[in-house]
Amino acid sequence: MEKVIILLAIGYAIGFYIRGRRAKGALAQQAAVRQQEDERRRQYRQENDLSNPQNQLRFIGECSLKAVPPVNREAVRVLYAIDEWIKNMQPDWRFAFEVAMGGFIKTPYAPDDPRQKRAFNSYSGKRVDFLLINRRGQPVLVVEYNGSGHDLSGDADARMEVKRLALQKAGIPLLEIPERMGKPDIFAALSEKVGVLETEKRTG
Repeated sequence: MEKVIILLAIGYAIGFYIRGRRAKGALAQQAAVRQQEDERRRQYRQENDLSNPQNQLRFIGECSLKAVPPVNREAVRVLYAIDEWIKNMQPDWRFAFEVAMGGFIKTPYAPDDPRQKRAFNSYSGKRVDFLLINRRGQPVLVVEYNGSGHDLSGDADARMEVKRLALQKAGIPLLEIPERMGKPDIFAALSEKVGVLETEKRTG
């Protein structure tokens, strides 16, 4: 009887040992699979990291590019009207088009205040149609053309609200040009807006 018990105990011990080895082997295999998956994900992130200039070069090299007008056909008419108005009325001023708002509006430097970063990220990537600057390079007026291509994405009104608020808080006046406004009316709107600005400066 003792021999039977001993044999049974040895059998249980051997079985327990084998099951333990199998469990360890399965865990090791799972860990190896997870490690391979983690490595594949790491390599994928590394190969597709847009902050890496080498990846940027590779991505551009893999595709065909073509030049397109940076301003649509309707807005070109407004562009030339602004250019002509500046030459006649404010020859010291200059203007640029499709300017990212983060290039001319900043938040106060406060590295420990996440609100400043959230605010900057809310408007910085949005572009204004036309930015007018004075001889000192200071922004004096933003012109937005609300033409037929204004709401192609369906959220133009919401994006415009963000632009309006950011410009207002930065103290930069905004002139919105509606669709099909003729050149004389554009001249009049610019002169009226600048006249208002000059009056505010004299009385401010």
